[in-house]
Amino acid sequence: MATSEGQLLDATSAQAAATDVPPQPSRRTGRYTSPAMAAVGGVGLVVAGWGLRSVDMPIRALVALVSIALLWRGLQAMGMRRYGPTFRLGLVASAAWLALVAFLAVFADILPIEHWTKADLTAGAFDLRPGLRWPEVLGRTTNGYSELSHVIYGARTSLTIGIVAVAVGVVIGIVAGLFAGWYGKAVDGTITVATNTILAFPPLILILAIVAVYGSSVRTLALALAAVSIPTYTRLMRAQTLAIRQREYVQAADAMGASNRRLMWREVLPNAVMPVLSYSFIVVAVVIVAEGSLSYLGVGVPSPQPSWGGMIAAGQRKLKTDPHLVFVPAIVMFLTVLALNRFGEWARKRVMGGDRVELL
Repeated sequence: MATSEGQLLDATSAQAAATDVPPQPSRRTGRYTSPAMAAVGGVGLVVAGWGLRSVDMPIRALVALVSIALLWRGLQAMGMRRYGPTFRLGLVASAAWLALVAFLAVFADILPIEHWTKADLTAGAFDLRPGLRWPEVLGRTTNGYSELSHVIYGARTSLTIGIVAVAVGVVIGIVAGLFAGWYGKAVDGTITVATNTILAFPPLILILAIVAVYGSSVRTLALALAAVSIPTYTRLMRAQTLAIRQREYVQAADAMGASNRRLMWREVLPNAVMPVLSYSFIVVAVVIVAEGSLSYLGVGVPSPQPSWGGMIAAGQRKLKTDPHLVFVPAIVMFLTVLALNRFGEWARKRVMGGDRVELL
């Protein structure tokens, strides 16, 4: 009885002592405090920089860089605490940017923007600078065209050329590399000579020759860039085929009497194609840069069809007075190419078995 009463008194004393202890702050409550403060600080500096129009440009640029760094660091920390250490804000931002550019390029005709062929020829419309006006939010070109409209339709042009060129190069290169790696000897020698012959020509000279013969158009430019990308895919597929044909399951199928057709298309191709396709994002980025460079030189997409390189070339004459004519398409192209390279590197690591990086 004495023992039970002692235990009851101890429990009562412990309960009374517990009620006197002040509540401890929850770890989850302060989990996002510091990252959120950094993100809010970045947004605040962005708003403050928008109002500093009377300040010199270097100071405004410095404020913009600091705000972007704070915002990025805060969002990265919040993502890592929410989804774990494998979270990569750069990968998420790249995917979001590519989705946005693709959406605008596909649905450009139904968006509330001017068509790229429509120009405002009224007085004061030329060289209209960016501002809070729709649809002149990015200003107008030297010919009265909407800068926003040309950027969006230029995205359609660049993505079309990039995707078509890579698709053609992938199909031809994979088939040629598969045959070269599987049959070897005369077939391998012939395909190797053909790819080395294409690689012997400087890419720019080869593209200019194709454009000179067939004329300047989006289709011609896409096929010319596809011809330049074929040797890359052929060599990648040939190397994968040579490695996979030595695997045990391929040799076992061969010992069971499987035909060459079945071995190539059912055993080797499905296992060799994914590492080759993982490089497609990077190749699309290279093709977009090549298309922009050719359009800048005047031998790419014919004017007046909008393209990012053509917009940069048209706006360079007024770089000092209207820098937005050059920087807007240049920044959009830079972000698109950067996102494609970042996403392509992630795809390559996932397929090739490198460091595992999770999207979320």
